[in-house]
Amino acid sequence: MTRARDLDRVETCNVLDAAYAEGQLSAEDYFDRTEKAKSAKTLLALARLVNDLQVPKIETKTVPRTSTARKAVFVGAAALIVVGAIAAVAWSRSPLTPSEDITASYASTTSLAPPLPTTTPVPEPTVEPILIAHIDTLTPEGIGAFIERYREEFGDMFVDDASFHGDYSSVSRAVPDAPALTESISFRDGFKREVTSIPRRTGQPTFDLGSIQIDKLAPYMVNIGDYVNVSDAAITHLIVDANYGVPEIAIYAENGLGHQGRIEVTPWGEISRSYPYGS
Repeated sequence: MTRARDLDRVETCNVLDAAYAEGQLSAEDYFDRTEKAKSAKTLLALARLVNDLQVPKIETKTVPRTSTARKAVFVGAAALIVVGAIAAVAWSRSPLTPSEDITASYASTTSLAPPLPTTTPVPEPTVEPILIAHIDTLTPEGIGAFIERYREEFGDMFVDDASFHGDYSSVSRAVPDAPALTESISFRDGFKREVTSIPRRTGQPTFDLGSIQIDKLAPYMVNIGDYVNVSDAAITHLIVDANYGVPEIAIYAENGLGHQGRIEVTPWGEISRSYPYGS
């Protein structure tokens, strides 16, 4: 089986170019055959890529008629030339470096294949991330932000009790469709609900978060050290409930030495009980 030369592959690709330009091949078929021509090992493999094509006419000088035998030999040789001439634009696309005579031969031939279509790349749309601002519920502003988020999430502002710990908070409330059961809600810049099997106390008083007057609560939170008799104290957590029939907010604070205290204030800003350090 005759091995194909680089020149044979180049000439085969030239024929494929011409057939593509004349509309004999679709773009998909053209590129598929060209890729196969680049890697073809034999003349037979190259011939199979073009044997169904109308090969473009090549002008030749008129020659005297010959005998039937000589004509057959000539036709056979011409067929081999066409087969060998059937392949090689692929070589120009090959990463291999062709020899100088092949390069010169290919450079002298004008490719009939239309240029590959070019498209302007469309940039991917920029999707801005949805950022949820962190809420620090150990600050007056954080308490106010939590209350607003709670109202948006549940449509009301009633809780059995709630505790605030800065980076997270928790709430207990009645299950909307089963008020005899308790619903536990955790909050870390977003709400997570869990219905528990714990029975809710009959006649459980509720605390209205909407009753908290942030401007009246703020001085106690900002100056908590003065109220618990620990100058360098920081708030550790807050608890709100109405277990004694009066809604209260307990503010707990301590320093790094374990000195701690708390005060309990009403939603409208009155101190109901005080437990300073050392008392």
